[in-house]
Amino acid sequence: MQIQILYFGLLADRIGLSSETMDLTRSLNVSEFRQILLNKYPFLGGEKFKIAINQQLAAEEMDIPLQAEIACLPPFAGG
Repeated sequence: MQIQILYFGLLADRIGLSSETMDLTRSLNVSEFRQILLNKYPFLGGEKFKIAINQQLAAEEMDIPLQAEIACLPPFAGG
């Protein structure tokens, strides 16, 4: 299973990428994907961020579909 991951704001700055493709060997839910991401980038452990799947904010228990586009979104400040 291949997914496209988009990083925004502080997350993109910390990781040094705005996007990457990841090959997964099995289906995952958002919580499992978050853990894989934190294992790959342990310095994100203290960061709060939301995950969107195919442009929809996703709950932690939501399954990630095949060929998904995942966006990792830091907190937004408004004014």
